[in-house]
Formats: sequence, C-alpha cells, structure tokens
Amino acid sequence: MTWDLVLLPVVAALIGWGTNVLAIKMLFWPRKPIRILGWEFLGVLPKRQRELARSIAEVLNDELLPLEELVQAANTPAVRGKVAQVVAESLTEKLGRFVPRFILEHTAEKIRGYLEDLLNSELETMFNQLGTELSRELQQSKLLGQLVEDKINSFDLLQLESLILKVTRHELRYIELFGAVLGLIIGLVQVLVFRLL
Repeated sequence: MTWDLVLLPVVAALIGWGTNVLAIKMLFWPRKPIRILGWEFLGVLPKRQRELARSIAEVLNDELLPLEELVQAANTPAVRGKVAQVVAESLTEKLGRFVPRFILEHTAEKIRGYLEDLLNSELETMFNQLGTELSRELQQSKLLGQLVEDKINSFDLLQLESLILKVTRHELRYIELFGAVLGLIIGLVQVLVFRLL
C-alpha cells in the first residue's frame, strides 16, 4: 500500500471538515462588508438579520405558539386559585377605604373567603372566554411575533451570534464532523476507483 492511498482519504476528510467549518463561520462573518475584486462579501446573519427576524416572528406567531393553547394551559385550578386569592385580597384591601375599620377587622377574613369562593366558581368560565378572545386578538394583531422581531432586531451581531451558537453549538459541531466523515468516504471511494483502474 502506498502513502498516496492512505493520504487521499485523510486529505479528503480534512477538506470536508474545513469546508463545513468555513461555511459555518460564514454564517456570522464577515460582520461588515468586505470588497474583493468587485465582489462584496458579508455574512448571512449580518446581511439578513431583519429578514430572519421577520421570518422567525411569523413562524412563532403562526405555528409554534398557538396562543389559545397557551392561555388554556394557564387555565389550571392552581392558577385560577392564585388569581382568585390576589383579586380577593386586593378587593378586601380596597374595601378598607370605605368600610369603617372596626367592622372590617371582624369581617375581613370572611369577606376575603367569600370573594375567593365566588371568584373560583366564575374564573374557569372567564378564563375560557378570555382565552378565546385574547388569543384571537393577539393572533390578529401579531403582537407576540412583533415583540420577537423587535427583540431580535435590537440585538447587536455579537449578541445574536452568541445566542445562536448557544442554542445550536452541538448541531454545528455535528455538521463539521459530518463534513469530515463525508470527505473520508469520498476519499475511500476514490482510492477504490484508483485501485480498480
């Protein structure tokens, strides 16, 4: 076996790995336009940040976060109980401004308990109605998507790159390694073809 037959797969693996590493780097770099021989080079993210933000916002708003389901997910006995407790405490406190203190001292707990019971019995229906109406309103106004789009556009490129790498670091590493494996396979096929010829 000659060194050429061993070297060919190794070089092909290095080329495959290096190509994928370079392609991933070009997602983020160059951050500012570079002109070479009349061609302008700019990383995908710096060039298309606004378009990507809009696309992510649309997908998030229309596909990933069905708002009616989110509101319904919050419609649990625990959440309703907490809402009833907070509202009852607030109303009892506000009553203290109008009802003499000596009366409220003896009845505050009973009033709060009565209000909580009343609210608990009504909140499930209110949550269902609110969920339907609120989700429809939020869906039509695309408020959630707009918030996401604005947030992504507010990031500077280093923040955005850091966020993307934080989320996709392992996947990008697999892409780099896949390039090396694919290059190695191509190199081995080439060796096989040379041996057969």
